[in-house]
Amino acid sequence: MIAFPGYVILECEGLWQSPETTTKQSVIVKYGSHTLTFLSSDGTGTVLRHWSLDTIIEQPPSEYYYCFSPDSSGNEFILINDDLMVNAIRDLVQVEGQAIEKPRGNFWKFFGKFIAFVLVMVGITYYYSDYIGQNIARAIVGPKRTEIGETIYANILELGNIECLVDDTIVDKFENRLFPETNYEIRLVSGGIPSATVLPGGIVVINGAQFNLYDDKPEVFAGYLLLANERNRIKDSLIDFMETAGLLTSLRLLLGREISPYIYQEFATELAKPSTIYVPEDILYRKFLEKGIPPDPFSIFLLSEGMDPELFTDEDTLDGIPQQLLEDTEWIELQNSCN
Repeated sequence: MIAFPGYVILECEGLWQSPETTTKQSVIVKYGSHTLTFLSSDGTGTVLRHWSLDTIIEQPPSEYYYCFSPDSSGNEFILINDDLMVNAIRDLVQVEGQAIEKPRGNFWKFFGKFIAFVLVMVGITYYYSDYIGQNIARAIVGPKRTEIGETIYANILELGNIECLVDDTIVDKFENRLFPETNYEIRLVSGGIPSATVLPGGIVVINGAQFNLYDDKPEVFAGYLLLANERNRIKDSLIDFMETAGLLTSLRLLLGREISPYIYQEFATELAKPSTIYVPEDILYRKFLEKGIPPDPFSIFLLSEGMDPELFTDEDTLDGIPQQLLEDTEWIELQNSCN
């Protein structure tokens, strides 16, 4: 059998009928150096079947698919609608029991197309985060966003963190004061994130264990929530998730298909790192004023978030006496919720 290194990385989707069933199954067809491998398309990568390239036979095609089988019985076959994969199989195996003698020019023609394909994919990947990722994120709305956020949150807890138990009325005060026009839901955890973050679907996760020292400053708690919200405005957390997942996985997500649980685990692990999204200090300062919250208590924590305390100011000031965020007993209960 003739072999060319350029074919080793090929893969595509196909419809496979095994000899044990009469129904076709969607699979990922992967081209190897000596075999054709069928993987499950559910994201787990389970190997379902291997075919030797030496024995593959091409069957008469249907209207939309090329058909190949491992022998002449016809009990098992794969349907493929991918010209690149079909040409690779035809070039390297015996079709209808006869070795195909390929004209010399065909290899270079295929090689040129393959190089062009690689360059196109590199270009798509390069511009992915700025264009494709944003458009996919806009297309995923409602329940699907919430499902992704809930799965990420479950993986944060699976990393050994616990959900802190706090009275809903206390959390509601922050939700109503800070995010009155959204369906945000604030959840406290014992760790797993440096401060606070907004997950897809409006799940605001904050590290409640960091507030044991701030005896009289619920404004600091509110400040981390406001900062997380501004970071999410600048860059949608779903875009962050898809950059971790990769282009092909993001496209599967857009099509409503399941993705590997390892993607969620990897992203939950990434959330343990400090955020690199910069929020201008004056914008965050004005958010405090808009919500009627004194900004000064939060200023000493700006350096840890990569911000400059000297820029945390504005010409406007807080008018009047600010409304208290929480009663003292409520703040103490929130502080103790993660102990």
